[in-house]
Amino acid sequence: MRPHWGRPLRTQFVEDTNKQRAAIKGELPAVTARVSQIGAGKLSVEWVVLLVSATAAALFAITVEGFATLSNLENLARNSAPLLILSCAMGIVVIGRGLDLSQIAAMTAVTSVFGVLILSGHSPTVALLAAAGAAVLLGLINGWLIAYAEIPALLATLATAILFTGLGRWGILRGEYLLLLPKDLPLITLLSSGRVLGVPLPIVIAFCIAAITWFLLACTGYGRAIYASGDNHATARISGLPVRQTTLVVYVVAAVAASIAGLLVASASGTVDFRTVTNGTLLFEVIMVVVLGGISLRGGRGGLLSIVAGVALISVMRNGMTLMDLTTQVQSLVKGLTLIVAIVLDNHFNPKDPETDTVGDL
Repeated sequence: MRPHWGRPLRTQFVEDTNKQRAAIKGELPAVTARVSQIGAGKLSVEWVVLLVSATAAALFAITVEGFATLSNLENLARNSAPLLILSCAMGIVVIGRGLDLSQIAAMTAVTSVFGVLILSGHSPTVALLAAAGAAVLLGLINGWLIAYAEIPALLATLATAILFTGLGRWGILRGEYLLLLPKDLPLITLLSSGRVLGVPLPIVIAFCIAAITWFLLACTGYGRAIYASGDNHATARISGLPVRQTTLVVYVVAAVAASIAGLLVASASGTVDFRTVTNGTLLFEVIMVVVLGGISLRGGRGGLLSIVAGVALISVMRNGMTLMDLTTQVQSLVKGLTLIVAIVLDNHFNPKDPETDTVGDL
């Protein structure tokens, strides 16, 4: 636009900027409308996944001996608890159009802090507080790199995954990859075999994390900001939403949730094992849960039902294949094919929007 010769350039620039800002703000109602309808278009996908899970469970119950027993179903639910917690954290991140490849590395590093302090004679309270502080710090590192340094989440969390693994093994475990926890410690015993009204404690904790996730996404201003940022980052930011602060909160929440899952895994096995980072299986399962459940990798879509649907399918598949005595390699092959199918379906149901998608967002 050519300047009007009778007006200062600065005045005209301010007016043009305000017009552009007003035009972009005018898009916010459309974004809010889409956010209010989150899950409406994905409900069929979520329920289809739940139906497939029920069908697979019925087939395993008929064909696999021991699948339908009460003890196996309890073990299935207990083993699914860490996966549900990790998937809730990853789901929040992905809805905000992010990705956290450092999740398992952060989980293991934080758990190693807890284990080393316990073995050093510190009280469980001190160990838990130190682990919580470490989780918040790691989450802040991820959030700052993505929100303020503006590094794509894919690259930032890939780098921090390597960093957290190196810090955990070199700085905390002194080069070891395995740390044995004292199983006779009351806190470890409580987390591994405790019950609340007859329900295993890991299942209760996972249910509480799921409830908090639902509340955060559906009932808070931060939840609406997460959806709006994932749907259209530029519109959300110029419209005055606290996009940077929301990103910080998202990655801190993800790290804290991952540390809770890590404590449950370590308590059940009696070890802190960095091989869970290097083999990558758990991270793949978490990503499969998110994508299979209907949470778009392009952000702005999905919810708790998506996460529950994905966890149900992956847990049933994992338990059934284990009872069938399939090798780890065969299970990895099935999981890899499932992940590819899930990503293809995500691209089909959530096609790229040239107005809101940006190359390198993740």
